[in-house]
Amino acid sequence: MKRNLLTFTLMCFFGIAMAQENRFSLSGGYAFGHLEDADEDATGYRINALYEFNPGASSFSHGFALGYISTSADLTSSTETSSYKVNSWPIYYAPKFTVGKGNLKGFVKGALGTHISSYKRTGTLAEITSTDMGFYGGFSAGGMLNLGEKLFISAEYEWAYMSNTFYRDGFINSAMAGIGFRF
Repeated sequence: MKRNLLTFTLMCFFGIAMAQENRFSLSGGYAFGHLEDADEDATGYRINALYEFNPGASSFSHGFALGYISTSADLTSSTETSSYKVNSWPIYYAPKFTVGKGNLKGFVKGALGTHISSYKRTGTLAEITSTDMGFYGGFSAGGMLNLGEKLFISAEYEWAYMSNTFYRDGFINSAMAGIGFRF
């Protein structure tokens, strides 16, 4: 009896494991943001890697993302010219809810984690640099188009809030396109 119960339990766990879907995607695109200390928006680019675990091939999946964001801005006033450069490494949990049937699907995704950023401001009289860590949180919306059983492309727009102690607050917006694989 115990052997049968153990066999049945193992078969259920293996069945659940076989029903999962894992995805990995790489995306990149345009990024722009606003720093609290600057009057101009900083622009640049973003690269993002996302691993997703989809239990039971359901509409809800759990993801882990690692990215790189590089933005810069030049400010000119009557007395001074300043340049800002911010490079960030966001690391966050990304839960995703997917809607739709067939090859084209839409999704909404959250972002909750941290970022490590380097900040450099160069002015006429001085240069200020800092490396800091802080909160990273936001959400995104987009779509996925299946190109086959294992390959898909995606497009998304993400809005995120970044904070730390040096340049206080920052909003970052990203428009990205990418390619992904199921396994």
